[in-house]
Amino acid sequence: MAMAIPMLAPVWGGCAFDRNAESGVDAAGALDTMNPTDPTRPTSDSDACDARAAWHADRLENLGTSDGWLTLVGLDFLDAGTFAAGRDEKATLSYGGCAADRIGRFEVEGEVVRFVPEAGASVSIEGGVAGEPLIADDAGPPSVVRSGTVSFTLVRRNDRLALRVRDSASPTLSGFEGLGLFPFDPGMVVEATVRPAAAEARIPIVNVTGHTDMQPLAATIAFELDGVRHEFQAMPAGDDALFVVFADGTNGRETYGGGRFLLVPKSRDGRVTLDFNRAYFPPCAFTAFATCPMPPASNRLARRLEAGERWPE
Repeated sequence: MAMAIPMLAPVWGGCAFDRNAESGVDAAGALDTMNPTDPTRPTSDSDACDARAAWHADRLENLGTSDGWLTLVGLDFLDAGTFAAGRDEKATLSYGGCAADRIGRFEVEGEVVRFVPEAGASVSIEGGVAGEPLIADDAGPPSVVRSGTVSFTLVRRNDRLALRVRDSASPTLSGFEGLGLFPFDPGMVVEATVRPAAAEARIPIVNVTGHTDMQPLAATIAFELDGVRHEFQAMPAGDDALFVVFADGTNGRETYGGGRFLLVPKSRDGRVTLDFNRAYFPPCAFTAFATCPMPPASNRLARRLEAGERWPE
C-alpha cells in the first residue's frame, strides 16, 4: 500500500467571483485513478470553488505517495537477455536506492520476463514468484519487484516490455513545491453535447516519445466558448467517465507545454459538463520517465484557457 509522503502546502488559486453570490452553475466531479476527484455536484459557485480546492488537495496527496508520479526514476525497455539489478554502478539496472549492490537479475526471453533474486538479498515480489514469469500491466495487476526504496514494475509501453522504476526517496518528490491554480471561473464550466463513437472506432494518439497508438474513441464532445464552437475527441476512462487530452494558449507558459488532461463524467441524456477548472497536468509535467499522450489536432485550441492547474507563480 502506498505510504503518504509529507508535502509542502499547495498553492491555491482564488475564486473569480463574489463568494456570497450563487449562480446555480454546477461543477462536475469525475473518477480517475491518476487524479482523485470529488464526486459531488456543487449547486453554487462558492461550493464549486470549495469542491475544486478539495479535489486539488486530493490530487496533491496522490502525487505525494511513495508510488506516485513524482517517484519515477527510470523506464528501462527490455530486449532479450539478462539484466542485473542493484545499487552497484556496474549493474545493468543500477539504482542507488536498492538494498544491496546486486539484488538479482531480470531474465528476458521473448515476451517472458522472470526475476531471479540474489541469495540473501533483501527483495520482495508482489504479484509474482521468483523465477516464474512476471505479469505486465496490460495483462492484469502488474508484478512489482521491491528492494530498499526502489520498485520495478513490469509494463508495456510503445508495444515493448519495460520496467517502470520508482524510488520513494526521489529528489523530484522531496523537492516538489506544489502546483498553482488559476482562479476559479464559473465561465469555464461549460455545457456540452456528446456524440458516441462507433463501438470499434479508434483514434491515432502520439505520445511524448513520438510513438503512435490507435486508442479507442469513446465520443465526440461539442461545446461553445465565447460563441465559438469546438469539438473534442474523447477516449474512455473506465465505465463512468470520458478522458480528454487538450492543448490551449497557456501551454509552455503558465501550463505544461504538452497540454493538459480533463475527465468528464458520462451522461445518459447526451449532455455533459466540461469543468476546465479541473484541468490537470499529465505525469510528463513532472518526470521524463512517463509516456503521456499528446493532444490530437481536434483538441488543440488557439485561445487561452485560464482555468485549472498551472505552474506556481
